[in-house]
Amino acid sequence: MTLISRLAKETGVEPFPVSSQFLKAGALPTPDILQVSTASGAYTISVQPSPGGMNLVLPRVAETDALAVLCSAVEFMSAQSREPGVIKIGNLPASDFLLGTFEGDYLTIDPRAYWQWPNPWIAKPAYPHPQVHVMSNGQYHPKRPQTPAGVVYERYIPWLGQVLSFRVADPRADLEHFHRWMNDEQVNVIWEDGGDRDKHRSILEERLHDPHMLALIGSFNGVPFGYFEVYWAKENRLGPYYDAQDYDRGWHVAIGEPAYRGKKWITAWLPSLMHFIFLDDPRTQRIVGEPRASHEQQIRNLDRSGFAKVKHFDFPHKRAMLVMLTRERFFGDRLWVPAS
Repeated sequence: MTLISRLAKETGVEPFPVSSQFLKAGALPTPDILQVSTASGAYTISVQPSPGGMNLVLPRVAETDALAVLCSAVEFMSAQSREPGVIKIGNLPASDFLLGTFEGDYLTIDPRAYWQWPNPWIAKPAYPHPQVHVMSNGQYHPKRPQTPAGVVYERYIPWLGQVLSFRVADPRADLEHFHRWMNDEQVNVIWEDGGDRDKHRSILEERLHDPHMLALIGSFNGVPFGYFEVYWAKENRLGPYYDAQDYDRGWHVAIGEPAYRGKKWITAWLPSLMHFIFLDDPRTQRIVGEPRASHEQQIRNLDRSGFAKVKHFDFPHKRAMLVMLTRERFFGDRLWVPAS
């Protein structure tokens, strides 16, 4: 029995179906051969080094499949190293692909721009949501979009060979594992939200109806492993402690399944969660966090992931460190790729 099937059996939760829009799987069996799988099939692509980057020569594909194959190739080759420069795509059929420029017979793509295009990872981006300001809890801020439903982000993780997904938490479908996670000793030390099912049902219901909060369940290959909260910082409790901008967002995390704790898994979910936040609304220029100041390991992980340490400050319930990641740093330094 595999780890995934065993966890699914032990938690009583059936793996949710996964449906990555473009890249389903990929491999580089030799330095000059790339193999990718998309919804329409498997393809072999020639890889050629070039000054300042690489050339990818597509096989003959139907025009209807060209976009998925192109995107899968670019994503796979730029997902594992911060070093490659531009990627040039050859033998490309007619396409309405919006990114890149044609130079002769090649389409030249800058991965820093490509990874800001939401379509390969988000089927229905929340943006554009009209900017209309409202007042709530003493804060003047943009009215937030309605809470979505279902999967909001999917990404194939090459170094794990698994699909990571984030979907909106469901108070009925997710109550049992959320209840178990919140009562886990390591989680409860940080969250202090241990309790009975009624308490945890109320938390999920409250989050579902809170426009400033997006509660998510993270899954690997459809098996839930953790709970995430993505919030708009201006109307959050953090907002008064710094000069919050309209579209700053913050996040909380509880990795409930012990088997999914540790560096191997953090390298996948941490940069992917930041990627989702930046893709969800391009007006978000900064992601903030407020880890407990004494949580040295978490702060080291954030430092390696590009977060700057801004200042210490005091919440009523803890002394915290304000950390911040900018859009420019994330995409400019290719931080969707974990630090080596």
